[in-house]
Amino acid sequence: MRKNFVYLTILILIFLIFKNYSIVLTSSINAVELWLYKVFPYLFIMIVINDTLIKLGFEKVFKNNSIYAFVMSLLSGSPTSAVIIGSLFKQGKMSKENANITLMFTYFANPLFLYTMLNAIFGNTNITIKLMLIHYLSNFIIYLIWRKKLNMNTQNDVTTKFDISGSIKKAMTTTTMVLGAITFYLVISDILKLNVIFRGLLEMTQGLNMLINSNLSNPDILAIIFISFGGLSIHTQVKCILDEANLEYKYFLKGRIYQTIIAVILTTLT
Repeated sequence: MRKNFVYLTILILIFLIFKNYSIVLTSSINAVELWLYKVFPYLFIMIVINDTLIKLGFEKVFKNNSIYAFVMSLLSGSPTSAVIIGSLFKQGKMSKENANITLMFTYFANPLFLYTMLNAIFGNTNITIKLMLIHYLSNFIIYLIWRKKLNMNTQNDVTTKFDISGSIKKAMTTTTMVLGAITFYLVISDILKLNVIFRGLLEMTQGLNMLINSNLSNPDILAIIFISFGGLSIHTQVKCILDEANLEYKYFLKGRIYQTIIAVILTTLT
């Protein structure tokens, strides 16, 4: 029964793609432009930098590797956070249990993107700063709740061969996968003609873009939901990275559900 439903869904999508090929073409071009001008430059260089820092043992500056992942993820955004945690685990610098739990509280939207987008939506720096702080604080609250589950023992002294070409290759592979995810969900959203809520849950950037000059009530609540959950596009990107690292996606999903609930409560109260 389940397979039949999947087959039927795929056949319907194929039909819609052929019927709306001009939309598919336009959506694909828009996805490439979004990736090229807003995603690739920051994502690529941050993956290279973070992978290089881990190979050089920079994480030893911090008391615990989970704290290192939290700080660097805040600066780097997602899905770089998953790359950082995956690299620490694969290089033997973080246990699997710690890596899975750390996934719950290290999802951050790109700070530069977030500031620009929220200012465009609200035209109010105070609201922008408030929502950004809530986004960060909700992750920190999840950390406080789950930190007792983390093994805070001294880090393993693991040496890794420095390889800048390997870091560049990893960055290119990851950014290409991100382009594929963005394109897929943008095309699906456009051919199905979804409303702003469903678009935001599929692809965060689309949802936030549609909030600009919209007349929807409580746009701040919708914005923080899109940002905190991340959209299925981000989830797909992260899952691809975690599958390669043999880490569990369910922890990332659980973290996003917790983060969304906490962020909505904080936004409503403030």
